Amino acid sequence: MIKQHYDKIRKKKVMVTGGLGFVGHNLVKSLVEDYECDVIVIDDCINSSEEAIASVRDKVAFHKISVLDTDRLFPLFKDVHYVFHLACIQIAASSSNPLADMQVNAQSTLQILEYFRHNPSPALERFVYTSSCSVYGSSSRLPVREEDPTRVLSNYAATKLLGEQYTLIYNRNYNIPVSVVRYSNVFGYGQSPRNPYCGVLGKFVHNALTGQSLSIFGDGEQTRDYTFITDAVDATILSAVHPMAYGDVFNVGTSVETSVTRLVDLIRMVVPGVEVENIPERDIDNIRRRMIDIEKIHQRLGWVPRVNMQKGIQLTIDWYKSTL
Repeated sequence: MIKQHYDKIRKKKVMVTGGLGFVGHNLVKSLVEDYECDVIVIDDCINSSEEAIASVRDKVAFHKISVLDTDRLFPLFKDVHYVFHLACIQIAASSSNPLADMQVNAQSTLQILEYFRHNPSPALERFVYTSSCSVYGSSSRLPVREEDPTRVLSNYAATKLLGEQYTLIYNRNYNIPVSVVRYSNVFGYGQSPRNPYCGVLGKFVHNALTGQSLSIFGDGEQTRDYTFITDAVDATILSAVHPMAYGDVFNVGTSVETSVTRLVDLIRMVVPGVEVENIPERDIDNIRRRMIDIEKIHQRLGWVPRVNMQKGIQLTIDWYKSTL
């Protein structure tokens, strides 16, 4: 039953902004390899490289432009069926340049939505905005649900939430077909350790395989809900094609709480003898516990995560071994 929804995107014309990023390039490859889509990739290459899509480079149309460069971006929307808007300033960089953070994460979203408002496209089937569970901040209730209060604690969370709100407003007021997904700590293959904003698991795996110690902020008992990359990609595509996702917001995670100490234990099962270094806690995303509720996306769309932490870490380590 769920396959018939996924098949709606097959051979369609699709745009992915931020298409060279970690989630972005994995999404691009899935759209090309699994669904034979005609994909337009938008990325400014500031923290990414065309190497990320080398395996499908000859099958996509790549444009090295900023998502804010509307003069060059807007003509590319012609006859596009699906837009996946992933372009963003990463959380670790958001506070160093708050204005750029707001422009890329929120203003670009508003500009794209305004374009579709004033240039209605019969081809457009869905605009998918990718947000973050960081919008929940430090929630007193776990697992956190989509309808729970948002408590932004960073510039990044504030601008991602603003982008969400614009997306939903333009659906309600102008009938632009949209969906929003909130990712929770996505990890897996394709995360470059050379990228200064590589996630904790990517850094841990890289350091473990290169004989470096793993840096643990604080006592290591802080938790997150880690989502494997293939699960995040599948949920993103499903949110674009499923009629029940129209005009709504969905958590994408596992509802499993994993501590940093547990991450180290799982890595040591595959790479024995890894050393650990404890360092003071950071101000960025300094949240003690996070676990998200995924009942809504399961009940409405039929999505469930398929890769648990242990398998995900093994797959990530296998990938790093083959690419280091």
